Amino acid sequence: MTSTGVTAPDEAVRTRPPAGDCADGLARETARAGFTCLRRDRIRHLLPADALEDFRAAWEDLELDTGIPGGKLFRLRRYGRLRVEVEADGTASFAPLPHASFRQDVIHMWRGQDRVFAPIAPEVLLHEGMLALVGLDARAAAQLSGTTSWEVGIHLIRILAEPGGEGEPTPEGRHRDGHAYVGMHLLRRDRCGGGLSTVHPEGGEPVRLTLLDPLDSMFVDDARVTHEVSPISPLGGTAVRDMLLVDLNPAVPAAPADPAGG
Repeated sequence: MTSTGVTAPDEAVRTRPPAGDCADGLARETARAGFTCLRRDRIRHLLPADALEDFRAAWEDLELDTGIPGGKLFRLRRYGRLRVEVEADGTASFAPLPHASFRQDVIHMWRGQDRVFAPIAPEVLLHEGMLALVGLDARAAAQLSGTTSWEVGIHLIRILAEPGGEGEPTPEGRHRDGHAYVGMHLLRRDRCGGGLSTVHPEGGEPVRLTLLDPLDSMFVDDARVTHEVSPISPLGGTAVRDMLLVDLNPAVPAAPADPAGG
């Protein structure tokens, strides 16, 4: 993976929305249905092909997730955090936040657990591909909610299925993630069967679809839908399914300084 010129973990980067930005449409569709599926052709303009390939290389340096119940070892991942500020014209600024444990108390399987994952390197957190995809998600979230300051959790996840076995993208089953909004971006799908996504809107019929091509994406209003993904199975060798998951939550304002110094 080539260098992006990032020299310090706390360096902030600002980006303008690209020509043909689809954040408006993404927000409108999500407001109507509670989720949106974006096929690759709608967002491939966000980054050149060479930048996409360079970004995808980050998934070759993940660490085994050993915390899945039953000792199942089919998932690799890294985790990181960003502070994202969205301006009125869609310009966004990104700054890495300190590494932290990850909790999902809304999901029974993970309730009460401080899960610690390997950190994402600063140059990956501020890579052109990361800024493009997280920026799209943050602009859509800002338009949906009116909130402009976000704390964003970033998950680089690879699911493997060896010959004769399968891998589970959502071992939790049907669930909410416990965030305001979630962006889900496919980066790789090689030799995979399965991986059918089912979205359950509140008061509506389930919607089933499969993310097939790099940059195929989903964006969900987590309070309005639950979702799940069926296991993947290998087709002619080890199956690989790489995802970028983006958790968006309104940033908590910093506590004011005590003027008395106490």
